Amino acid sequence: MDLLLHLRGFAAVADEMSVSEAALELGVDQPLLSRRLRALERELGVELLDRSRRQIALTPAGHALLPRARHLLDQADHLLRSIRRHDRERFVLAVPSGCAPAPLGRLVALLEAEGVDIRLTSDDEETPQSAAWLVDACDPDAATWITPLGVATPPAAPEASQRPVSLGSLRPRRRGERTQLLALPRDLDDPAGRLRRLADRAGIGPAALRRTPHRLAVAETLAGRATMVCARHEAVTYGLSWSPFVDPVSRGHRLIELQPLPAKLAAGPVREQSLALLGACVGVPEEGSA
Repeated sequence: MDLLLHLRGFAAVADEMSVSEAALELGVDQPLLSRRLRALERELGVELLDRSRRQIALTPAGHALLPRARHLLDQADHLLRSIRRHDRERFVLAVPSGCAPAPLGRLVALLEAEGVDIRLTSDDEETPQSAAWLVDACDPDAATWITPLGVATPPAAPEASQRPVSLGSLRPRRRGERTQLLALPRDLDDPAGRLRRLADRAGIGPAALRRTPHRLAVAETLAGRATMVCARHEAVTYGLSWSPFVDPVSRGHRLIELQPLPAKLAAGPVREQSLALLGACVGVPEEGSA
C-alpha cells in the first residue's frame, strides 16, 4: 500500500468533511478515494471516519491520526521540493550593480516560473566570471544594448523633464558658479574616454565634470548643488527629472554567455523575454513603455 497516497486522501476528506468534495480536490474518482480510505483503515486496524451520520465525522482514532498524517505529508512534500530543487542546475546571472530593480525582479520571477534555479550576482562581486550570463560594459559600437544618457536635475514641472539638452548648455556660465556636472564612475572610467572627449569639445573641463559615486551624485542633485549625468532609470528611481542628451552620449552593454545553457534560455520565447528584460535592467526602454 502507498501509505503517503492513502494518508493524503484521508487528510483531504478530513479537510472537506466530504468524500465527494475531497475526490474533486484531489482529481480522483469518488469510489477510488473511498476504497483508499477503507484500505487505510484495514491497514491500521481502526475506523477513521464515522459514516453513521448524515455528514461524516472523524472518529477518535481519526482525530489522533490527522495531525501525524499532516506532519508526515509536510515532511514528504518538503523532501520532494528539496530534491527537485537540488536536481536543477543553478543559473548564475551577473548584472551591473546599478541596474533597474523592477525589470530584474520580473526576470527572476519569469525564470523561477520556468524552473530555472537562478542566482543573482553583480559586477562588483569577486566571482562574476562564474556566471552563465554576464552583462558586461562595452563599447556602444559592439553592444547588445545601448542605453541613452542624459542629465538628472532636481524634481521640476513634468513639461520641463524629457526636453533634450546639449552638453554645451551645461557649461559653467560665470566664474565661481557652484553647480557642478557629476558623472558616474562607470561612464568616466570608459577606456575610450567618450564622455570626457565630448565634454571637452563642449567646453566642460575636468574641473567642471567630476567623478562621483551614484548615491553621492544623487544626494548632491537632490540638494540642488549639481547636475548628474546618468541613464533615465537611475534618475527616476529617486524622483529626479531627467532629460536626454542631444549629443550621442550613450552606454553600451553586451551579453557574455557560458555554455551549456538551460534549454529554455538557449532559444525560444523565454530567451527572448529574458533578453528584453535584461535590456530594461540596463536602461533600454521596454516595448510599449513611455
